[in-house]
Amino acid sequence: MESVIEFFRAGGPFMVVNVFFVAFAMAVVVERAYSLFFSYGINDKPFVAAVDRYLQAGNIEAAAKVCSASPSPALSRATRNLLKLMRNGFESPMLAVEESLMEVRPLVTARVGWLWSIANISTLIGLVGTVLGLIRAFQAVGALAADAKAAALSKGISEAMNNTAFGLGIAVLCIFFHLILNNQVVKIVEKTEHALFHFVNVHAQWRKGYRPAEGEQKKA
Repeated sequence: MESVIEFFRAGGPFMVVNVFFVAFAMAVVVERAYSLFFSYGINDKPFVAAVDRYLQAGNIEAAAKVCSASPSPALSRATRNLLKLMRNGFESPMLAVEESLMEVRPLVTARVGWLWSIANISTLIGLVGTVLGLIRAFQAVGALAADAKAAALSKGISEAMNNTAFGLGIAVLCIFFHLILNNQVVKIVEKTEHALFHFVNVHAQWRKGYRPAEGEQKKA
């Protein structure tokens, strides 16, 4: 613990600025991780099967009720939008799916991109602290007596290197969590999009008069 305190003390004021950014980054990570892995997490198979049963019978209203009871907000919200378009009619399945995703995608992708910005800002703040530390070190070499130069030079270089290490450490941490969270975002969006196209195809088959056999409905 003492070594950590000494690390921050030697780094100077810009270390405190980066402490704020690392705390902010961790708050974003915790909030987004909870939302993406728990609130927006998709257990799509039971939901798709439940909506399928009603779409195969042409009962859009009953399918919409399934959305209200779904524990997957992203998928259910997008499906509800798609079912509304089905009731009103649409010309292009591609545009219908894209419009249904428009309200959901911002909810899923929100604040994940902030981690890249925090990574860049913390690196630059660390760089500013590094430059100032080196300036102090070189000023000490020219201004102080010979017996005090070594201590002042050591202090300036410590400040410079500590700021560099801390800024880069925050950047690595942010990029690592961005990779994990963005992968989950892509998974949720792709699963949602796949389910919506499936519902469009099921509805199109019903409109053309296709009726699955009883065994096919149970299997679905």
